[in-house]
Amino acid sequence: MTRHFPCSGFAQRVNVSIMRRSFVFAFLAALVVAVHADAQISVQLTMERNALMLFEAIPVVANVHNFSGRTIELADTDQTPWLSFLINDESSATISPVGKRLVFDPVKIEPGRTASITVNLLPHYDLRQRGTFIVRAVVDGGGLHALSAPIKFNIAKGRELWKQTIGLPVAAGTTNEDYRTYALFSRRADRGEVLYASVQDDPHELVYGMIPLGESLSMGEPAAIIDNTGHLHVLFRSGPRSHSYAEVDPEAKVLKRAMYSDILSAPQLVAETNGTVVVQGGEQTYPRYERVMTDQELNPPPPPPPVEKPPKKKWWWPFGPSRTQPATNSSASSATTTNQSPDNSSTGS
Repeated sequence: MTRHFPCSGFAQRVNVSIMRRSFVFAFLAALVVAVHADAQISVQLTMERNALMLFEAIPVVANVHNFSGRTIELADTDQTPWLSFLINDESSATISPVGKRLVFDPVKIEPGRTASITVNLLPHYDLRQRGTFIVRAVVDGGGLHALSAPIKFNIAKGRELWKQTIGLPVAAGTTNEDYRTYALFSRRADRGEVLYASVQDDPHELVYGMIPLGESLSMGEPAAIIDNTGHLHVLFRSGPRSHSYAEVDPEAKVLKRAMYSDILSAPQLVAETNGTVVVQGGEQTYPRYERVMTDQELNPPPPPPPVEKPPKKKWWWPFGPSRTQPATNSSASSATTTNQSPDNSSTGS
């Protein structure tokens, strides 16, 4: 007689083990898929400078490389951009986004190609305080995900050299007067100092920008004058024998740059009686003047005919080369008469 033993416990253990194996296999499959997806693209983050001034633009470049054998398309989905950034301060606190959210156009990357995207972090993240920060780039789009290596940058305030607040000219038909506060700051660099120009609206607590003007030498203070249109003019020493000039408008845009040499004379800023500001003295080396030649210069008149020179005079110096003169008849007869004997003359008489 065949006996049947109850096997409910054994069946439960078998079912549990099968479920565990299914979960493990599912997790490994998802991990393999994720690793395969991450291996298809990579993102690298770079910065031109890691030492910045407070309120200066913070441009970063995200280079996305396609390692797959197909063309990849990255596009925003709903309210999520395909490229974002993770920023932390020294205490590992997350820097929250501010202002307008990041929006990017769709990008198609062919196999083996790299797409470069430049983003200014200042308008989109709360980076308006001094300190050291760490940023990473995150690519998430088209079923692909990639995280860049972290890079570090520092934000400093700098040393204030000059500051002035003015009222801008009021446009016709308006009564509201705007104000601008211009300031010059200096920051230490690897090979010296860098001069910055700041443009702010203190009554409205607005910062229009912090603009790097260039490397400067600590040989005297920079010269700064504001003209009648509210533009800032700055002249500073940028080399042993060179000076740099810049003009900045109330919107924190550089309108003009130039360089001068002080070999013959030293350049200086001068305010004219009509309110304009010009650079007097010095020799402009950049940009060089481009003058259009006139028709007379392009088609000059023919040269005048050559002038005949008078014949060369004879040698007048008595010790010069001697020239033999031919003897004349008068001189020969006088010489004959002189050579006659005195006896003959007396005999005839």
